[in-house]
Amino acid sequence: MLSRFVKILAVAALLPLFSQTVPAQTAASAQAKSQPTPNKAETTLYQKTIAKPSVKAADKFLKKYPESVYAQKVHNLKDSLLTVAFNGQNISHISKEEALQKAGSNIDAVGWKKDGTEHIVSISAVPQNITVKILSPTGAPEATKNIPVYTLQDNPGPFELALPVEVISPLGPRRNYLHFAYRNGAEEYVEVLYLPEEDIVHQAIFYGNPVGKQIEGQSPEMMEGLLLAPEVSWLVGRLKDNPSLIPISNADYLTDAAIRWWLEKNPGAGSRSARISFGRLDPESSVVQAYNRAAKEKGKNCNAALFNIRGYTVVCVRSRTDGEYSLAWCEPVCRNKNRDKLLNTIYFDTDGVTLILFYYKGKTTFKYRLSTASHTLRI
Repeated sequence: MLSRFVKILAVAALLPLFSQTVPAQTAASAQAKSQPTPNKAETTLYQKTIAKPSVKAADKFLKKYPESVYAQKVHNLKDSLLTVAFNGQNISHISKEEALQKAGSNIDAVGWKKDGTEHIVSISAVPQNITVKILSPTGAPEATKNIPVYTLQDNPGPFELALPVEVISPLGPRRNYLHFAYRNGAEEYVEVLYLPEEDIVHQAIFYGNPVGKQIEGQSPEMMEGLLLAPEVSWLVGRLKDNPSLIPISNADYLTDAAIRWWLEKNPGAGSRSARISFGRLDPESSVVQAYNRAAKEKGKNCNAALFNIRGYTVVCVRSRTDGEYSLAWCEPVCRNKNRDKLLNTIYFDTDGVTLILFYYKGKTTFKYRLSTASHTLRI
């Protein structure tokens, strides 16, 4: 509704231009001529302001000549002066090495200056919180604040600092933030902006499935239609620019999570007879979508399909009773048919509940028997 209103205003603003009979070039010339010409006193004061620049001199000029053709230049000059003054008051001269030495056993530390006073800010972590300590230049504690660990897991992995703490001004030259990043195990990566003096924290997370040193997954802050704070938008930009974070669709994310769960619950599957944990599948996952497209083997209690997806050969079954989908079998896709075993075919035995997994390995063949009723594997 707002964008439609803006478009209506834009069209309304253009209508007078189309109604004029004066050529555009002539109209532009008339507009240029309508700009006020600075008088001698105005120009003289402007030249004095830039010759000996100060915030006071800029304010004096802008107060006297707010509509001057020089006004924007004087505004820019004032902004630059304020930035220089701010940096002089708020850029710490404590080195990283000195801050770490004074912070002791904390994970990381950095020099931080507020209103001209030097401090050291250190961080450490416990399972639920990141502890931020503000120290004097000698390391004496002055204040302690807590930042909640951002996680989407019930039992997140161990905290690990991914990027060291630094003082930056990402949204303008006169607002300093602490910036750092951390991991919760291998599955989550979090970027942080923090204002110690106001105790305001902004975080953005990327979560998913670890692939080597990378994460294939998603970020809730990247969802379309969200109105994000400027700080969070900046953090999201950081996530998007990180080559170690690879966005994937929600369907593939659900599939990867299901495969990871199955592998964790069935370590060493195929090396011995054992009970197999079947994993319930989300209907929105790409593995269910692939099952619906695949050829089916029909059994008494379920139908089954064999196919490759996301680097794995899987057997997906669908219950005839409740229509639920489950991941019954999973193994890495065979890369060498002569050296490694290849799951080539599946079919139901005569009892209608035992699924035969038929393998090739070089010139030999063998079978596994997986019961879809008792979830037991016989090899």
